[in-house]
Amino acid sequence: MSQSVLISGGGIVGSFLGLELAAREIPFQIIEKKPFVSSEDDHIRSLTLNLSASERLEHLGITTNSSLIQRMKIFDGSGSGKLSFDCHEANIDYLAKVFNFNELREALIKKVKNSVSIGDEITSFKTIESGIQASLSNESTLDSNLLVIAEGRNSNLAKSIASENFSKDYEQIAKTFLVEIPELNSEEAVQVFYEKEIFALMPYKNGTEINQFSVVWSMPKELALDLSLENLSTHIQKFEKKLSCKIKVTSELLSFPLSAHHLDEYCDHGVCVIADAAHSIHPLAGQGINLGISDAIILAEEIERAINSDKAIGQLAFLKKYELRRKTLNASMIRGVDFLFNLFQQDNPYLRLGRNSGLKALDKLSFLKKNFILHASGIQKI
Repeated sequence: MSQSVLISGGGIVGSFLGLELAAREIPFQIIEKKPFVSSEDDHIRSLTLNLSASERLEHLGITTNSSLIQRMKIFDGSGSGKLSFDCHEANIDYLAKVFNFNELREALIKKVKNSVSIGDEITSFKTIESGIQASLSNESTLDSNLLVIAEGRNSNLAKSIASENFSKDYEQIAKTFLVEIPELNSEEAVQVFYEKEIFALMPYKNGTEINQFSVVWSMPKELALDLSLENLSTHIQKFEKKLSCKIKVTSELLSFPLSAHHLDEYCDHGVCVIADAAHSIHPLAGQGINLGISDAIILAEEIERAINSDKAIGQLAFLKKYELRRKTLNASMIRGVDFLFNLFQQDNPYLRLGRNSGLKALDKLSFLKKNFILHASGIQKI
C-alpha cells in the first residue's frame, strides 16, 4: 500500500519529521509559505537539544556545529539554594547540545529540499475517501493520506480541529543575546532564578570565540521595555555578583513574548498536530523543541507501523496511538514547568526559605537527580 504524508510547516520540527519519514522510505511533501532567508541576527538564536534528540539527528545524518553541556548549575538568586547536575551522575556522555538555529535549519532543509514546496500555504482541508484534500493559497489542491500540521503557536489549521485546554500568557518577555564569560566552564550551563527574572546561560560555539554563551533572560514586561544595550550592564550586575564573573555582551538583543498552551486533541481523521501547533511551553526548562522532536519521532513510528500493517495512516485509531503516547507526557512537562515558574515568582519569605532548603536537599539525593537527568535527556520517562 503506497501512502503519502503532507506536512504543513517547514520549520525545524516539520523538516525533522520529513527526514524521519525519508529514513523509513515514506513519501512526503512539505508546504512552507516563507522562503528560508537568513538574517543578520540569525547567529544569535540557539536551540538546546537533549541527548536523545541530538543522537537521533546524528543518526539521520545531520552534522553541524554544536556545544556540549556536561554540567548544569541552578541558583536561587535571592538565597543560598543551589542545585547541580552532571552527566556522569547518570553515566551518559553529555546532558544536551546547543545548536545555532540557522545552521541546524539549513542542514535539515538541505536533506529534504527535494520534497519542499515554498511560497504557498495550506488554507483549509477536507476529508476525502483516501484521506484529506488540502486547499492551497494559490487555489490549487493536494490529496494525501495524512496531513500533519507542524506550524507555529497560532496555527489556524490546528485550531480548526481542537481547542485549548491550557493557555497562559506569562506577562513576560525573553531577551536573548550572546556574551563572553572567561570565568565559566565552556561545557557548563547556568540558570539563576532572581525574584521575577530567570537568567539562563548556555555554552555556544559561534565561530572562533572562546567561552561564549547564549543568554535567555525572561523578565516582566515592564523591565523588558526599559532594557537596552546602553543600560544592560547595570541590570546584569546582580548576576555577575551571584556567579562571581564578568559578563561581556557581544551581540544585539532579540526579544520574544512568553506564553504556553496545550490542545485538548492532537488529531482527527486524516490530520494530526505536532510541536508548537499542539503545545508551547515556558523556556525555563529548555524543553520546547525537544517535545516537538519527540512528537515527530513517535508520529513517524506510528505511521510506519500502520503501513507495515497494511492500514490507512489517516485512520483515527492509529493517530490516537500517537496522541496517547505524547499527550500526557507533554501535558505533564507543561504543567510542571508552570509550577516551577510560579514557585520562583513568590515573594513570601517562608516560601523562599523552603525553596532554598529544598534545592539544597535535592542536591544531595543522587538517585532522584539521576532519574531527572535521564528524563530530561529523553532516555527514560517518569
